[in-house]
Amino acid sequence: MFPGMKPEVQTGPEASWWKHHAIGLVTLALGVTGFLVVALSQPEFWSQPDWRLSLPFLVVTVATGVVSLARREGARYLPLLGIGLAASAMVLGFVVVFGVVVALTALVIFILSGVM
Repeated sequence: MFPGMKPEVQTGPEASWWKHHAIGLVTLALGVTGFLVVALSQPEFWSQPDWRLSLPFLVVTVATGVVSLARREGARYLPLLGIGLAASAMVLGFVVVFGVVVALTALVIFILSGVM
């Protein structure tokens, strides 16, 4: 190419998907980590978790999620899923009890529909 001439077609930046969605992936990783730490540290799985353990994960996950959404990374499901996991770790006992009640209700309805 001659000096001073521009090419007809310019290629965009060569950023990979991983680099472009880095903060969203960090948010998802923090949410998964927070959920696992809270779930594995409870003596009884159906009890309410200690807020001193789950609240810092939620705050940091929400902060990184806001940064990811402000950067407009494109994949909004990554930060939202991470925030959802961290928030569900806050009320893990309720989520477990609610899930058990819904599952048992569905089982009873299924059995009764087959008998009657």
